[in-house]
Amino acid sequence: MPGTDRFGPLTERPFRLLWVARTGSSLGDSLVVVAIPFAVLRIGGGATGLGVVLAAYTLGRAAFVMAGGVWADRLPRRAVMIGADLVRFGTQAATAALLFAHALQVWELAALQATAGAAGGFFVPASTALLPRTITSGRLQQANALISLSQSATSIFGPALSGAIVATAGPAWVFVIDAGSFLFSVAFLFALRVADQVAAAGKRFWHDLADGWHEVRRVRWLTAGFLGFALGNLGIGMYLVLGPLVAREHLGGAAAWGVILTAGAIGGVVGGLFAYRFRPQRPVAMAFGVWSLGIAPVLALIPPLPVVAIMGANALFSAAVIVGNTLWETSMQREVKPDRLARVGSIDWMLSLCLMPAGQALAGPLTGPLGVRGTLVLAAALMCLPNLAVVAFVREVREVRRPEAPDPVPA
Repeated sequence: MPGTDRFGPLTERPFRLLWVARTGSSLGDSLVVVAIPFAVLRIGGGATGLGVVLAAYTLGRAAFVMAGGVWADRLPRRAVMIGADLVRFGTQAATAALLFAHALQVWELAALQATAGAAGGFFVPASTALLPRTITSGRLQQANALISLSQSATSIFGPALSGAIVATAGPAWVFVIDAGSFLFSVAFLFALRVADQVAAAGKRFWHDLADGWHEVRRVRWLTAGFLGFALGNLGIGMYLVLGPLVAREHLGGAAAWGVILTAGAIGGVVGGLFAYRFRPQRPVAMAFGVWSLGIAPVLALIPPLPVVAIMGANALFSAAVIVGNTLWETSMQREVKPDRLARVGSIDWMLSLCLMPAGQALAGPLTGPLGVRGTLVLAAALMCLPNLAVVAFVREVREVRRPEAPDPVPA
């Protein structure tokens, strides 16, 4: 890649506006992850209250992401994103106001965060489907890599900054910043002007939703991929539950797990930088091969290696996730029919939102008959073997090729 095109996607104004909007929103989200637990504790919610609030957010997004995909294919996607951001601005501003007034209750916080999660369920598939409209085809993978890179970077610095704000000024101010980040996003989305898809003819909601599933079945490598995701996300959920348990019993506790997660966030940044330049001939097959590296941090816990080694394994895992996701999303945006892209993207998100928590819920009960090590072996198998099987046995996965003649890059 010529040096003058090193950050080529950002030279295209539509994508630059979208990237700035999403980066600002991601920063706000990375802050609030720390603020929510301390807000719950401040209002006397305890562990049960925290679980209710976090579950409400996840369930809110999971319940509406499929509907979000349908409406993002029916309506102008930019308008859907702006509407979702305005709703989230309202929920976070209301949370901050109630905290300042010392009037917030756990059920109110749960309801507000469930609404924010539902709005996110509309935003995500609309953004996935809008991105190809903002960038020339030859830069699509780079554009996806830059989105992933900014999100990984905010996940490193955001929680530390949020902790400092909570400690010095209180969690209410973090919600103020998060609310402001959504207004920031709206401002840049308002300035974004691209040709969007033609609105679909009036059909029943369930008919439109079924069309999304038909598109998945039409593109056979998507079907295979979603089945692989289902099993892989179950394994990731188990790993996220059992990792802290191993850290507490063998590695010295929360501090060790904290640095392991930090190494993972850094690995995500490295993965984003690598994905920006990495252009394999068979991107979908390479995505599944790279995802199989998820086995590394799980095996590093059986029995636990030194913390430094586990940090390296988790960094490798996070980098592999970012690289694989970039290749996968780019291929999906190229191969799926544009008027069904948001619905297909919402199915992709649904598998992550539902099956990862399912893996987390199963981890504890499985340690009874299998033990911690046995459950980790199962998690490793789920995170690796389905991906390798898809590459080996699904011909369509190996047949997806990188375009040889990308669109001309504007000067």
